[in-house]
Amino acid sequence: MCRYLLLFSLLIFTWSPSPVTANPETNLLNFGCSQYNVSDPGVFLANLNASYADLRAVISNSSSSSFATAQRPRAYNPVYALFQCRPYLSQADCLACLAAAEVRLRNCSAANGGRVIFDGCFLRYESAPFFHQDTVPGNVGICSGRTDLAAAAFTAAAERLVRDLATATPRIPGFFVGAERGGVYGVAQCVETVYERECSRCLQVALGNIQGCPPDSDGRAVDAGCFLRYSNDAFFPPNESVNLAPFLDSGDQTLKDYSFPIIYRRFLLIACAKRLGKDWKSHPHAFFHLDAFP
Repeated sequence: MCRYLLLFSLLIFTWSPSPVTANPETNLLNFGCSQYNVSDPGVFLANLNASYADLRAVISNSSSSSFATAQRPRAYNPVYALFQCRPYLSQADCLACLAAAEVRLRNCSAANGGRVIFDGCFLRYESAPFFHQDTVPGNVGICSGRTDLAAAAFTAAAERLVRDLATATPRIPGFFVGAERGGVYGVAQCVETVYERECSRCLQVALGNIQGCPPDSDGRAVDAGCFLRYSNDAFFPPNESVNLAPFLDSGDQTLKDYSFPIIYRRFLLIACAKRLGKDWKSHPHAFFHLDAFP
């Protein structure tokens, strides 16, 4: 098991943010605000702004960080916030996507919850804890409506790729993977505060939502705890593509029996590295509480 963990950790932690061009990917996919307002907007918005600042600090202080949570769990107008961007974005693009998401959520005014999903990132805030939510009513698939010219071949390739992404991602430390096959590019991602089982459940729902998109050239599926996308455009660098085959063999020793959040898996990876005599330092990179989607 330790060798399996270390092999897959290197695939994830050496993922280098090197986009083809600077692009924060702020194409809007989903946006919504709670129907309920907070009791004291002044206090709540002050706590919310402080939480946004905490999120920015986490992303700004680490060139490899693409996920952050923040909270002000006070008895009076508490705030919980979560941000995630796609790991292939540069740090600058990740921060730009966060800034665009903050601007969009200001339209929620005094609402006690809000979320926005772009191609490049996801931002959500609530007045109650939600970090462990995975799939909720309102999950949706979004198809481009543009058909690929080689419809039959593209449909088969896209369907197989998203199916394999949904299977492989929960087995990978970091809950993110990108792959390319036959001119089809795809990524899958879960928030890092869910468990492996919840990541898998969320992506299976996403898979059901996106399967009706091919032969459209682009398709996405969004939910509280995961994101799934395919396209005939290279929206991430081709050299970042991962071979999914090792993650798909049901006979392999995976993490499926170890249901704990990704942060604890990282401690396990370090322990395994020491046990196997590896120098870990040589591999340092080795929804909603809302009412529903509109």
